[in-house]
Amino acid sequence: MGSDRKLVLLALDGSDQSLEMVRYISRVLTLSNTEVVLYHVFQKVLPIFWDREQDPVAAKHLEYMEGWSAHKEEKVREFMMQARDLLVSAGIPEESVTISVQHRKQGIARDILEESRFGYDVVALGRRGLGTTDDTMLGSVASKVLLHVSGPAVCLVGGTPKPGKVLVGLDNSWGAMRAANFVAKLLNKGEPQITLAHVVRFPAMEEGEGLNGSYIEKLQQDAEDAIKPVFEKVTKSLLGLGVPASKIGTKVITGVVSRSTALLNEARNGRYGTIVIGRRGVSDVEEFEMGRVAAKLTQVARDMAVWVVS
Repeated sequence: MGSDRKLVLLALDGSDQSLEMVRYISRVLTLSNTEVVLYHVFQKVLPIFWDREQDPVAAKHLEYMEGWSAHKEEKVREFMMQARDLLVSAGIPEESVTISVQHRKQGIARDILEESRFGYDVVALGRRGLGTTDDTMLGSVASKVLLHVSGPAVCLVGGTPKPGKVLVGLDNSWGAMRAANFVAKLLNKGEPQITLAHVVRFPAMEEGEGLNGSYIEKLQQDAEDAIKPVFEKVTKSLLGLGVPASKIGTKVITGVVSRSTALLNEARNGRYGTIVIGRRGVSDVEEFEMGRVAAKLTQVARDMAVWVVS
């Protein structure tokens, strides 16, 4: 594989949400020079029978489970072919799509994480799968993959996000700048409108006690002045990667308490289908796997796609 060729892992569980994830990816991903692996962790028995050695009832049902497993695997492969057809219809060559159905080894999330170590640039999955009933919460598999993945960008897709507009959360960290460049390299299909957004947090009432209004205004103005050269630098980089100037915008959001809530509200009010953010921000601390803004966004942005770029 050439050094500029991208490898994308789409983790599917057979749910409607995972199919929506594939549909979204087919609409936003720059498909040229890209290989896609459709990956499914297959469970031969129901979860209640995993500990069959300790469960005297399970042995009575293993013969039935063999027939159930064969039927389920057939359905899974039909689903994977449907997902492949979506990508091929979007323009990716059929030979660039691989279907991989692997029997469960360590656990669904752990098996996806193990596969992700083989040189992937992107790992994408639905926010919630077949086992999740509460759409306000991030599914356990998605949460584990997001927390523990090392290297690839992670995309979590909720609902039916529309292509065409991308909101990039930007600060003056290297992670944020990598996130913006990631958009130009991999999410530039159809030349979407890209907005670089910087959030200036306003102290909460208990935090700002004792600070007068003029001083808070000065803090905000200083923050706006500091981000301007970052906007210029990132814009120049995007132009160099082929993004038209007419497709790049910038916005400073001020007077808010929460950066993650501000980005989410901006995305919803502006009808953005995609939010892209660096895995860690300016307060990069090695002990934490992910920055606070990225962590909160992935929890609450249930009706759009959130990309977390390392």
